[in-house]
Amino acid sequence: MTNKKNAIIVIKRYDEEGGHAHHGGGWKVAYADFMTAMMAFFLLLWILAASDEEKLRGLANYFTPTLSDNGTSSDAASDLRPLAAPGILTGAQDVTGSVKVPSFGRDNPMMVFDSRLRDNPPEFVVEYLDSEEPSNPEDAAAEKAADLRRLEIDQMADEIAERINSDAALSDLARNVRLEKSNGALTVQVLDQDERSLFASGSAEVSAKTRELLLAIGDVIAAQSQPVEIVGHTDAATYGSDNGYTNWELSADRANATRRTLIAAGIAPARFMRISGVADTQPIDTADLFAPENRRISIRLVFQAD
Repeated sequence: MTNKKNAIIVIKRYDEEGGHAHHGGGWKVAYADFMTAMMAFFLLLWILAASDEEKLRGLANYFTPTLSDNGTSSDAASDLRPLAAPGILTGAQDVTGSVKVPSFGRDNPMMVFDSRLRDNPPEFVVEYLDSEEPSNPEDAAAEKAADLRRLEIDQMADEIAERINSDAALSDLARNVRLEKSNGALTVQVLDQDERSLFASGSAEVSAKTRELLLAIGDVIAAQSQPVEIVGHTDAATYGSDNGYTNWELSADRANATRRTLIAAGIAPARFMRISGVADTQPIDTADLFAPENRRISIRLVFQAD
């Protein structure tokens, strides 16, 4: 029989906290804490996303020490302001040195929570005032000169039209005159019509009626001082003679005949800067090169040199 007094006593101890190493249940507690924290975090995000501006402001005031304007605490979102004044650190210590105190969230605590308030551009209106004085005096002088030139051209065109329309002997020739105004010149086109030709066919001799019309135009131009250019034009009709006399010679002779008539009207010869003939190379009616209006004399008053 075994002697129980002398028996070896074996004591087994169990670790109640650890369990069986990694087979224990301690990790479950850590996982539960993590899931609780994550749920709280997502709940906070949901509250921020679903709340309006007033609720966000109240939430910001809850986490920001604030006072009302009268120095007492308040729950109203409209009258709360930051507890610390600008430039004062926590603990009411004066700011010393050149270190600038951060002001993010101090003036408007909602900006900490709502990125829509942080990222929006500032609301302001930019107005541009028209300067009374031009930035470049040379440009202002050039614009003034151009306005004056356009006024002179308009006045000259009106005078020529009035001179022809007021003369009973010339009023029926008004359709033979066309005035073309540009920025630097006034061109008086004296052209043929179906029922009346200013020059006989193939001739540079000025008819009596055409002479009266040119004298009336020259009478108005003589009172001015602008240089004058005259260009003769013909249609595309050719001649069967073999003497070498073509539309080039005919257009130039008609331009010279017009120059002599304008000199008789009182225009100084020195004012003529160009007399030329271009034959049928510059037609008005490009669809019909034989059209009557292609036969014409162009008298150009140059108000600005090209």
